[in-house]
Amino acid sequence: MISVIISVYNAADYIERCIKSIQNQTYSELEIIAVDDGSTDSSRKICEEMAQYDKRIVVLHKENGGNASARNVGIDYAHGEYLTFVDSDDYIESNMYEEMLKVMRNSQLTIVNSGLIVTNIYGQDTVAIASNPGVYSREDALKDFFVRKGNFTATACTKLIRKELFEKGLRFNNNVIHEDTEAMPRFINAADYVYVMDRAFYHYIKRENSASTSSFFSLRGYHILDTLKEYEKLCRENYPNILPQFHQYKLYTTYEMYMNLEKCCDYKKYKKQAAKLRFQIILGVLKNFRRKGMERKYSDWGMMLQAVLGFHLFETIIRFQKSAEIY
Repeated sequence: MISVIISVYNAADYIERCIKSIQNQTYSELEIIAVDDGSTDSSRKICEEMAQYDKRIVVLHKENGGNASARNVGIDYAHGEYLTFVDSDDYIESNMYEEMLKVMRNSQLTIVNSGLIVTNIYGQDTVAIASNPGVYSREDALKDFFVRKGNFTATACTKLIRKELFEKGLRFNNNVIHEDTEAMPRFINAADYVYVMDRAFYHYIKRENSASTSSFFSLRGYHILDTLKEYEKLCRENYPNILPQFHQYKLYTTYEMYMNLEKCCDYKKYKKQAAKLRFQIILGVLKNFRRKGMERKYSDWGMMLQAVLGFHLFETIIRFQKSAEIY
Protein backbone atom coordinates (compact mmCIF):
# COMPACT_ATOMS: atom_id res chain seq x y z
CA MET A 1 0.00 0.00 0.00
CA ILE A 2 1.10 3.56 -0.72
CA SER A 3 0.35 6.33 1.78
CA VAL A 4 -0.15 9.67 0.02
CA ILE A 5 0.28 12.64 2.36
CA ILE A 6 -1.31 15.97 1.45
CA SER A 7 -0.57 19.10 3.46
CA VAL A 8 -3.69 21.25 3.24
CA TYR A 9 -3.83 24.94 4.08
CA ASN A 10 -6.41 27.31 2.59
CA ALA A 11 -6.55 25.43 -0.69
CA ALA A 12 -10.32 25.39 -1.22
CA ASP A 13 -9.95 26.31 -4.90
CA TYR A 14 -7.58 23.42 -5.62
CA ILE A 15 -7.95 20.60 -3.09
CA GLU A 16 -10.79 18.75 -4.84
CA ARG A 17 -8.82 18.51 -8.09
CA CYS A 18 -5.78 17.36 -6.13
CA ILE A 19 -7.58 14.59 -4.25
CA LYS A 20 -9.49 13.40 -7.32
CA SER A 21 -6.24 12.97 -9.23
CA ILE A 22 -5.08 10.65 -6.43
CA GLN A 23 -8.38 8.78 -6.23
CA ASN A 24 -8.23 8.12 -9.99
CA GLN A 25 -4.86 6.38 -9.90
CA THR A 26 -4.59 3.13 -11.83
CA TYR A 27 -2.95 1.72 -8.69
CA SER A 28 -5.76 1.74 -6.15
CA GLU A 29 -4.23 0.39 -2.92
CA LEU A 30 -3.84 3.84 -1.43
CA GLU A 31 -4.13 5.53 1.92
CA ILE A 32 -4.87 9.19 1.23
CA ILE A 33 -3.94 11.30 4.26
CA ALA A 34 -5.15 14.91 4.10
CA VAL A 35 -3.56 16.89 6.94
CA ASP A 36 -5.51 20.10 7.53
CA ASP A 37 -2.91 22.58 8.78
CA GLY A 38 -5.35 24.93 10.48
CA SER A 39 -7.14 26.12 7.35
CA THR A 40 -9.44 29.11 7.73
CA ASP A 41 -11.35 28.55 4.48
CA SER A 42 -13.53 25.61 3.40
CA SER A 43 -10.60 23.24 2.71
CA ARG A 44 -11.34 21.15 5.78
CA LYS A 45 -15.01 20.78 4.87
CA ILE A 46 -14.18 19.73 1.31
CA CYS A 47 -11.75 17.07 2.53
CA GLU A 48 -14.24 15.69 5.05
CA GLU A 49 -17.01 15.54 2.45
CA MET A 50 -14.78 13.64 0.04
CA ALA A 51 -13.76 11.24 2.81
CA GLN A 52 -17.42 10.27 3.31
CA TYR A 53 -17.47 8.72 -0.17
CA ASP A 54 -14.01 7.13 -0.20
CA LYS A 55 -12.86 5.06 2.77
CA ARG A 56 -9.24 5.44 1.63
CA ILE A 57 -9.29 9.12 2.64
CA VAL A 58 -8.31 10.08 6.19
CA VAL A 59 -8.55 13.70 7.34
CA LEU A 60 -6.29 14.83 10.18
CA HIS A 61 -6.44 18.25 11.85
CA LYS A 62 -3.73 20.31 13.53
CA GLU A 63 -2.92 23.89 14.42
CA ASN A 64 -1.19 25.85 11.71
CA GLY A 65 2.52 25.08 11.72
CA GLY A 66 3.59 24.98 8.10
CA ASN A 67 4.00 22.44 5.35
CA ALA A 68 6.83 20.53 7.03
CA SER A 69 4.96 20.00 10.29
CA ALA A 70 1.82 18.85 8.44
CA ARG A 71 3.82 16.31 6.47
CA ASN A 72 5.43 15.05 9.66
CA VAL A 73 1.99 14.45 11.18
CA GLY A 74 1.08 12.47 8.07
CA ILE A 75 4.28 10.43 8.29
CA ASP A 76 3.55 9.53 11.91
CA TYR A 77 0.08 8.32 10.94
CA ALA A 78 0.92 6.49 7.70
CA HIS A 79 0.44 2.73 7.43
CA GLY A 80 1.68 2.15 3.88
CA GLU A 81 4.83 0.31 2.87
CA TYR A 82 5.64 3.31 0.68
CA LEU A 83 5.12 7.03 1.30
CA THR A 84 4.77 9.96 -1.05
CA PHE A 85 3.59 13.58 -0.93
CA VAL A 86 1.33 15.87 -2.93
CA ASP A 87 0.89 19.60 -2.39
CA SER A 88 -2.74 20.60 -2.16
CA ASP A 89 -2.69 22.97 -5.15
CA ASP A 90 -1.03 20.43 -7.47
CA TYR A 91 -2.25 17.23 -9.16
CA ILE A 92 -0.83 14.06 -10.68
CA GLU A 93 -1.15 11.86 -13.77
CA SER A 94 -3.40 8.82 -13.32
CA ASN A 95 -0.60 6.26 -13.82
CA MET A 96 2.01 7.90 -11.60
CA TYR A 97 2.06 5.44 -8.72
CA GLU A 98 1.61 2.33 -10.84
CA GLU A 99 4.63 3.22 -12.96
CA MET A 100 6.80 4.24 -10.01
CA LEU A 101 5.89 1.11 -8.09
CA LYS A 102 7.02 -1.08 -11.00
CA VAL A 103 10.49 0.36 -10.54
CA MET A 104 10.38 0.21 -6.74
CA ARG A 105 9.88 -3.57 -6.84
CA ASN A 106 13.68 -3.76 -7.00
CA SER A 107 14.42 -4.49 -3.33
CA GLN A 108 17.71 -2.55 -3.37
CA LEU A 109 15.96 0.75 -4.06
CA THR A 110 14.83 3.09 -1.28
CA ILE A 111 13.70 6.10 -3.32
CA VAL A 112 12.28 6.38 -6.83
CA ASN A 113 12.36 9.86 -8.40
CA SER A 114 10.31 11.06 -11.37
CA GLY A 115 10.15 14.33 -13.29
CA LEU A 116 7.99 17.45 -13.10
CA ILE A 117 5.46 19.17 -15.32
CA VAL A 118 5.76 22.80 -14.21
CA THR A 119 2.97 25.27 -14.98
CA ASN A 120 4.02 28.89 -14.48
CA ILE A 121 1.76 31.76 -13.42
CA TYR A 122 0.89 32.40 -17.08
CA GLY A 123 -0.34 28.83 -17.62
CA GLN A 124 2.66 27.73 -19.68
CA ASP A 125 3.96 24.18 -19.15
CA THR A 126 7.58 23.05 -18.94
CA VAL A 127 8.40 19.34 -18.66
CA ALA A 128 11.51 18.63 -16.56
CA ILE A 129 12.80 15.07 -16.79
CA ALA A 130 16.12 13.38 -16.13
CA SER A 131 18.77 13.45 -18.82
CA ASN A 132 20.59 10.56 -17.15
CA PRO A 133 18.05 8.05 -15.77
CA GLY A 134 18.91 4.87 -13.90
CA VAL A 135 20.22 3.62 -10.55
CA TYR A 136 22.27 6.04 -8.43
CA SER A 137 24.43 5.34 -5.40
CA ARG A 138 24.16 7.72 -2.47
CA GLU A 139 27.29 9.57 -3.52
CA ASP A 140 26.21 9.88 -7.14
CA ALA A 141 22.74 11.09 -6.15
CA LEU A 142 24.18 13.68 -3.76
CA LYS A 143 26.61 14.89 -6.40
CA ASP A 144 23.80 15.26 -8.94
CA PHE A 145 21.70 17.12 -6.37
CA PHE A 146 24.51 19.54 -5.50
CA VAL A 147 25.40 20.38 -9.10
CA ARG A 148 21.70 20.80 -9.92
CA LYS A 149 21.77 18.61 -12.99
CA GLY A 150 18.05 18.03 -12.67
CA ASN A 151 18.17 14.25 -12.46
CA PHE A 152 17.54 13.87 -8.73
CA THR A 153 15.35 16.87 -7.94
CA ALA A 154 14.67 18.55 -4.61
CA THR A 155 10.90 18.19 -4.35
CA ALA A 156 9.56 15.34 -2.22
CA CYS A 157 6.38 15.20 -4.30
CA THR A 158 8.11 13.41 -7.18
CA LYS A 159 9.44 10.69 -4.88
CA LEU A 160 8.15 7.28 -3.88
CA ILE A 161 9.95 6.41 -0.63
CA ARG A 162 10.06 3.21 1.40
CA LYS A 163 8.57 3.78 4.83
CA GLU A 164 11.64 2.24 6.45
CA LEU A 165 13.50 5.46 5.66
CA PHE A 166 11.18 7.36 8.02
CA GLU A 167 11.28 4.58 10.59
CA LYS A 168 14.94 5.54 11.03
CA GLY A 169 13.68 8.85 12.43
CA LEU A 170 13.95 11.07 9.36
CA ARG A 171 11.50 13.97 9.26
CA PHE A 172 11.12 17.34 7.57
CA ASN A 173 12.58 20.35 9.39
CA ASN A 174 9.79 22.47 10.87
CA ASN A 175 12.08 25.50 11.15
CA VAL A 176 12.65 26.13 7.44
CA ILE A 177 10.41 27.24 4.59
CA HIS A 178 11.98 25.25 1.76
CA GLU A 179 11.68 21.97 3.61
CA ASP A 180 12.18 19.76 0.55
CA THR A 181 15.51 21.33 -0.38
CA GLU A 182 16.69 21.14 3.22
CA ALA A 183 15.62 17.52 3.71
CA MET A 184 16.64 15.84 0.48
CA PRO A 185 20.39 15.36 1.18
CA ARG A 186 19.47 13.70 4.48
CA PHE A 187 17.01 11.42 2.70
CA ILE A 188 19.57 10.47 0.07
CA ASN A 189 22.21 9.75 2.72
CA ALA A 190 19.81 7.38 4.52
CA ALA A 191 18.85 5.49 1.34
CA ASP A 192 20.48 2.38 -0.11
CA TYR A 193 20.09 3.16 -3.79
CA VAL A 194 17.81 5.56 -5.62
CA TYR A 195 16.32 5.26 -9.09
CA VAL A 196 15.80 8.25 -11.37
CA MET A 197 13.05 7.92 -14.00
CA ASP A 198 12.98 9.85 -17.26
CA ARG A 199 9.22 10.32 -17.11
CA ALA A 200 7.14 13.12 -15.58
CA PHE A 201 3.82 12.58 -13.80
CA TYR A 202 3.55 15.40 -11.27
CA HIS A 203 1.90 18.72 -12.18
CA TYR A 204 3.53 21.47 -10.15
CA ILE A 205 1.48 24.67 -10.30
CA LYS A 206 3.23 27.96 -9.59
CA ARG A 207 0.98 30.64 -8.16
CA GLU A 208 1.78 34.30 -7.48
CA ASN A 209 1.34 33.94 -3.72
CA SER A 210 3.09 30.58 -3.41
CA ALA A 211 6.30 30.11 -1.43
CA SER A 212 8.29 29.54 -4.62
CA THR A 213 7.25 32.82 -6.26
CA SER A 214 6.85 35.13 -3.28
CA SER A 215 9.49 37.74 -2.49
CA PHE A 216 8.62 37.55 1.20
CA PHE A 217 11.56 36.64 3.41
CA SER A 218 11.65 35.40 6.97
CA LEU A 219 14.27 33.95 9.26
CA ARG A 220 12.64 30.54 8.76
CA GLY A 221 13.95 30.75 5.22
CA TYR A 222 17.37 31.87 6.40
CA HIS A 223 17.75 28.83 8.69
CA ILE A 224 18.33 26.55 5.70
CA LEU A 225 21.87 27.95 5.57
CA ASP A 226 22.56 26.54 9.04
CA THR A 227 21.83 23.08 7.69
CA LEU A 228 24.54 23.50 5.07
CA LYS A 229 27.13 23.29 7.85
CA GLU A 230 25.83 19.82 8.70
CA TYR A 231 25.94 18.79 5.04
CA GLU A 232 29.50 20.05 4.67
CA LYS A 233 30.48 17.88 7.62
CA LEU A 234 28.59 14.94 6.09
CA CYS A 235 30.46 15.29 2.80
CA ARG A 236 33.81 15.81 4.46
CA GLU A 237 33.45 12.64 6.54
CA ASN A 238 31.68 10.34 4.07
CA TYR A 239 31.85 11.78 0.55
CA PRO A 240 35.08 13.83 0.28
CA ASN A 241 35.13 13.45 -3.52
CA ILE A 242 32.04 15.64 -3.89
CA LEU A 243 33.11 18.46 -1.56
CA PRO A 244 33.81 20.77 -4.55
CA GLN A 245 30.27 20.23 -5.83
CA PHE A 246 28.86 20.85 -2.37
CA HIS A 247 30.70 24.17 -2.03
CA GLN A 248 29.35 25.31 -5.37
CA TYR A 249 25.86 24.33 -4.21
CA LYS A 250 26.38 26.25 -0.97
CA LEU A 251 27.41 29.35 -2.90
CA TYR A 252 24.38 29.29 -5.19
CA THR A 253 22.00 28.64 -2.30
CA THR A 254 23.47 31.52 -0.30
CA TYR A 255 23.19 33.85 -3.28
CA GLU A 256 19.54 32.90 -3.83
CA MET A 257 18.79 33.63 -0.17
CA TYR A 258 20.54 36.99 -0.47
CA MET A 259 18.54 37.99 -3.54
CA ASN A 260 15.32 36.94 -1.83
CA LEU A 261 16.26 38.94 1.26
CA GLU A 262 17.05 42.01 -0.84
CA LYS A 263 13.49 42.01 -2.22
CA CYS A 264 11.74 41.74 1.14
CA CYS A 265 9.58 44.60 2.38
CA ASP A 266 11.45 45.17 5.62
CA TYR A 267 15.06 45.04 4.44
CA LYS A 268 16.34 47.18 7.35
CA LYS A 269 15.16 44.51 9.79
CA TYR A 270 17.51 42.01 8.16
CA LYS A 271 20.57 44.19 7.54
CA LYS A 272 22.77 42.00 9.73
CA GLN A 273 21.70 38.89 7.85
CA ALA A 274 22.38 40.67 4.56
CA ALA A 275 25.91 41.57 5.63
CA LYS A 276 26.61 37.97 6.64
CA LEU A 277 25.28 36.68 3.34
CA ARG A 278 27.39 39.14 1.35
CA PHE A 279 30.50 38.00 3.18
CA GLN A 280 29.65 34.32 2.61
CA ILE A 281 29.07 34.93 -1.12
CA ILE A 282 32.38 36.74 -1.59
CA LEU A 283 34.20 34.03 0.36
CA GLY A 284 32.38 31.32 -1.57
CA VAL A 285 33.30 32.78 -4.97
CA LEU A 286 36.98 33.02 -4.01
CA LYS A 287 37.01 29.47 -2.65
CA ASN A 288 35.38 28.08 -5.78
CA PHE A 289 38.02 29.78 -7.92
CA ARG A 290 40.67 27.84 -6.05
CA ARG A 291 39.11 24.38 -6.12
CA LYS A 292 40.38 21.65 -8.37
CA GLY A 293 38.11 19.77 -10.73
CA MET A 294 35.42 22.40 -10.72
CA GLU A 295 33.41 23.47 -13.73
CA ARG A 296 34.27 27.15 -13.96
CA LYS A 297 31.27 29.46 -13.99
CA TYR A 298 32.93 32.84 -14.26
CA SER A 299 29.90 34.69 -15.60
CA ASP A 300 27.69 33.43 -12.77
CA TRP A 301 30.25 34.23 -10.10
CA GLY A 302 30.90 37.65 -11.58
CA MET A 303 27.18 38.39 -11.51
CA MET A 304 27.07 37.40 -7.84
CA LEU A 305 29.96 39.66 -6.93
CA GLN A 306 28.48 42.58 -8.82
CA ALA A 307 25.15 42.06 -7.08
CA VAL A 308 26.59 42.00 -3.56
CA LEU A 309 29.36 44.59 -4.01
CA GLY A 310 27.73 46.99 -6.42
CA PHE A 311 30.74 47.52 -8.69
CA HIS A 312 32.79 45.56 -11.22
CA LEU A 313 35.47 43.57 -9.45
CA PHE A 314 35.04 40.62 -11.75
CA GLU A 315 37.62 41.69 -14.35
CA THR A 316 40.19 42.19 -11.61
CA ILE A 317 39.56 38.70 -10.26
CA ILE A 318 39.80 37.17 -13.74
CA ARG A 319 43.20 38.83 -14.19
CA PHE A 320 44.24 37.44 -10.83
CA GLN A 321 42.95 33.99 -11.81
CA LYS A 322 45.01 33.99 -15.04
CA SER A 323 48.20 35.32 -13.49
CA ALA A 324 48.27 33.31 -10.27
CA GLU A 325 48.91 29.62 -9.89
CA ILE A 326 45.67 28.33 -8.44
CA TYR A 327 45.72 24.93 -6.80
